[in-house]
Amino acid sequence: MNWKALSAVVVIVAVAGFVWYVLDRSANSEYNEPVVETVDDAAAKKKVKETLAVESESDYNEKAASAPEPPVAIDGSDEQLRSAAATLSAPLAEWMQPDEQVRKWVSVVDQLATYRFPTKHLPLVYNKEPFLAVKTEKGFKNDPGNYKRWDGLVNTVTAVEPKSLAIYYKKWSPFLEGSYNELGNPQSFDNQLRTMIEHLLMVEPIPEDAALKQPKVLYEYVDPVLENADPLSKWMWRLGPENMKKLQDWLRDLERFL
Repeated sequence: MNWKALSAVVVIVAVAGFVWYVLDRSANSEYNEPVVETVDDAAAKKKVKETLAVESESDYNEKAASAPEPPVAIDGSDEQLRSAAATLSAPLAEWMQPDEQVRKWVSVVDQLATYRFPTKHLPLVYNKEPFLAVKTEKGFKNDPGNYKRWDGLVNTVTAVEPKSLAIYYKKWSPFLEGSYNELGNPQSFDNQLRTMIEHLLMVEPIPEDAALKQPKVLYEYVDPVLENADPLSKWMWRLGPENMKKLQDWLRDLERFL
């Protein structure tokens, strides 16, 4: 079971996302000053945007009225969630096989917003071929064929109409906030969703022939700057430059409606 699939369905249940392996790296430098959260900071994190840009669209009311209603409770909501997802994308809905969909989605968004990547309790099943590397005189480099492993995911996600996704999110926002609060987090789900999108858009491409090494089982970047990058950036790089640009362009369109 390989999730690494996020980005769009996350918006139904948020927006989002996508992803593969992850190690949560934290900075423990002696030069890092402790951050003290003020009352104003805490209030900002709890803030939920009341009016979305999509509400100014001429057909908003009509489309919002026909959009699926959110569940009345988290428990027992899996089938209702899959059914709603299918109205946006049948392939995405088929990947939503695991139970506890809502709880898993809000958890995924929360992790992606902090540059982490979930490896357990994933809401999607997206199967792909193993990662391959090409041996060179200087070591290893990424096999360009690896990028095609993500074509199905990226193409399916970006085929979802951003405006429709934003309309669904507006209608489901209160339900998602309540689900997120169940996790006991201080932020609002809306804040985390927007932060997640910002982080995905901040990732810049790297050279396709970036050198790799294999000290143990997994491959690592030879360049320590690349190897020490956050897990979210590493996953975006594994999509390949074309898939990464396609996903980011789609996210920018979505962001305009939010």
